[in-house]
Amino acid sequence: MRKRILCMGIAIMLVMSFGGCGNTSKPQEDLGSAVETEAKEENPGSEEAEIVLRLGHINSENDPTHEQALFFADKVAEKTEGRVKVEVYPSATLGDTRELIEGLGIGTVEVVIDGFGTVETYTPVASLDAMPFLYRDYDHFMRVWQGDVGKELCDVAGTESGLKIFGGTYRGARVITSTKEIRTVEDMKGLKIRVPNLDVYIKTFQALGTTPTPMAMTEVLTGIQQGTVEAQENPTILSYNFGLYDVCDYLIRTNHMYSSNVFMMAESYFAGLDQETQQAILEAGQEAADYTSQVVADSEEEYFTKWQEQGVEVIDPDLDGFMNACDGFLEKEFPDLVELGNKIQAVQ
Repeated sequence: MRKRILCMGIAIMLVMSFGGCGNTSKPQEDLGSAVETEAKEENPGSEEAEIVLRLGHINSENDPTHEQALFFADKVAEKTEGRVKVEVYPSATLGDTRELIEGLGIGTVEVVIDGFGTVETYTPVASLDAMPFLYRDYDHFMRVWQGDVGKELCDVAGTESGLKIFGGTYRGARVITSTKEIRTVEDMKGLKIRVPNLDVYIKTFQALGTTPTPMAMTEVLTGIQQGTVEAQENPTILSYNFGLYDVCDYLIRTNHMYSSNVFMMAESYFAGLDQETQQAILEAGQEAADYTSQVVADSEEEYFTKWQEQGVEVIDPDLDGFMNACDGFLEKEFPDLVELGNKIQAVQ
């Protein structure tokens, strides 16, 4: 009996002891709880949202693409009255371009902003984004992407790739930055130039006489430093924001391509959202696209000056030779895209 009483007394003391600890100290959080708490602190208000969309892109926080992402996030929140929150992850935080697009399918990211041409792996229509000398100028580009032809490009590419593609945005005319001086197409002969790992880029720069080398954009600075490549091509602002003025002595204004950024979501995910949310996302995407296109257009000339201030020589080459080298390129290399290409060129 004495043993039973003693055991009961110990049990009561233990219960009281644990109860007192619960009232006087904070419970230890497991790793998952800690990560969730940290995420909420970084993204205040996400716990109140019914839907949280993670948006990833590879550009720095100084790039217009990041400004576009934040603009989009604000517009989505505004149009859904806070029901939908967009969390923005810049600088390849969620992966490089390939990983981000693959992430749409496996659910590691819900929205991606990147070049229309980056989905060439999934749809040949995306090759039109990088077709050399397809657009006459910025105004022509904008009339295409703000009109019926741009919508058709997004719809066809989306159907073939399983993506919801929208919000075509002026990314900037593509130029070459190089360790070697280039003034004519003959100066391109044998140049080791980094290009995206996409068929249209590789074939374009083969036509221009170079040795194109596919490489992730996040590896380009090191690649030029180590001599793996001697040059690269991209929009002026993007090239600057990747710090390529540190390794390239020349910027050559070839304007060989006018490429578009787009918003991408998995079609299956987008289709699962209610119609009101879908409409809010599409409207926000178009408004962000229009806003950012103007920002980029207004900033391009300013960035040429920034390149010069870094000691880089800006060259206006003889473009006739470049254009002649690419004459008939669409018909020869991508005959299935001639009809859509002609629609683009016919836009006035």
